[in-house]
Amino acid sequence: MTVNRNELLKALDNIYGKKGMSSRDVEDLCDFILSFFGYDDYVLDNVLSPSERDVFYNLEESGILSTHREEISIIKGKTWRINQWYIDSEKIKKIANERDDNKKEENIYDSIFRNMQQ
Repeated sequence: MTVNRNELLKALDNIYGKKGMSSRDVEDLCDFILSFFGYDDYVLDNVLSPSERDVFYNLEESGILSTHREEISIIKGKTWRINQWYIDSEKIKKIANERDDNKKEENIYDSIFRNMQQ
């Protein structure tokens, strides 16, 4: 399942926008993520710089990304570890839709209170 930019942007806004991140910074973060996951649902950890990896760890805490480690035995009994980051498109879609649900509830209650005041 793939994630489009609008869904990811809404999800990031729901997570980081509520914590005070500006909309421009949320957009930059969205583009940053898509620069890695634009065509696939995983990224090898060894292509990341230390600062990029820090961002990925933060995104893992929010549930957008997850890690997976695979160990493969190679010649002479040595172990080769492959660390990968996966984007959770289902979680992103769920978080993106939370905002719409909250807005609908707020609008319902706002209209009820407006009607009571009249």
